[in-house]
Amino acid sequence: MDDASLRMRVAFDERIGDSRAELAQLLARCDTTNVRTGYLAELAARLEVFGSAGEPSSTSILDAGASGLEYFRRHGPEHARRRHGQFDFDEEIGSRYDTQRDIPLAELRADAERLESLCSDMLDARHDPWQRAVWQRIGGFADSLRVACDAVERIVFDKADAVHRLAEDVEPYDDLGYEARLAVFEAACRHADADVADVLRRLGHEMASTGTRDLAENRYAT
Repeated sequence: MDDASLRMRVAFDERIGDSRAELAQLLARCDTTNVRTGYLAELAARLEVFGSAGEPSSTSILDAGASGLEYFRRHGPEHARRRHGQFDFDEEIGSRYDTQRDIPLAELRADAERLESLCSDMLDARHDPWQRAVWQRIGGFADSLRVACDAVERIVFDKADAVHRLAEDVEPYDDLGYEARLAVFEAACRHADADVADVLRRLGHEMASTGTRDLAENRYAT
């Protein structure tokens, strides 16, 4: 891993760590006893051991945490009624949770592998020093793309994990409890939106600094 990719990883680790800390504090106020189970537990183990879960898409991760949304589907109408308002689950909850859906993680990792393989082949051939420098920069971008994919996967996992922990059958409606869980949901969405945007911004900067923007497809651009 080159220096630029390493700096990106450190920056992502720090930002993701800060987001996790706030979510942990908000979850503690909910007194929720729900824990990771099934697929989420498996994802967490892979992330802990390998730094990547190797998921083909962000969709499966979000699906694993979606059970927590049912709390808002059940109690959202009462929360709105007490405030003389209307509740639209799809707009207020569903669409916000789905913001990071369908990110093609496997395709992006495959692009990084193809770039890395191409760079290796070109560096093995005899080229002028300036040509070798160009291919080394492209190889560095492949590293950065892989680091960015891993970061996005972790960000989406943290969002799904936090929401999943809200999946308790709480009856009857409790106003303070709803507000506490809504704070978790809103923080999870806010952090995911901002953290993924930061990943894309840094990746775009790396593309510009290495001269690889013309090689990348539009989906990498910020």
